Amino acid sequence: MRKGRYDTDRIAALFVFVFSAVFLWQLKYVHDHLDVIFPRTILIGMIVLSVVLFVKSFVKPDPQSIKAIFEIQNRGRVLIGALGTILWALIIPLLGFAATSVIALIALSIVLGKRSDRTPVKLVSTGVVALVVVSIIYYFFTALMEVQLPRGILF
Repeated sequence: MRKGRYDTDRIAALFVFVFSAVFLWQLKYVHDHLDVIFPRTILIGMIVLSVVLFVKSFVKPDPQSIKAIFEIQNRGRVLIGALGTILWALIIPLLGFAATSVIALIALSIVLGKRSDRTPVKLVSTGVVALVVVSIIYYFFTALMEVQLPRGILF
């Protein structure tokens, strides 16, 4: 690895490990043992996968991932993605999870996608995919897990 360059797999693995460990530690404040089964399973899985990715970054580093995290040409996309995610989180209470998520997925796909992918057919397929993905997530959480997702004026 060259000096001044970072292995993004290693950095991502460390970030996910710390993130998951902090949330796993926070689960001790949840009093009902049934409420922690799903989050604990997901967090333990994330920790295991982050350890695997961390080890892989030493054993078989990806030459494409050994680069600066925020290269000049990607800074704008990273900023747009971060701002879009913050805007999505702020609008959820107003419009609701389902409507906001469909709109956000379509908008981010269009803005962050290639200009050549902005044909009418691709835009329609982007809308259909966003609608299907959000519907599956919404059904999974509301019907199967009985989790109430935020509702707003639209849905």
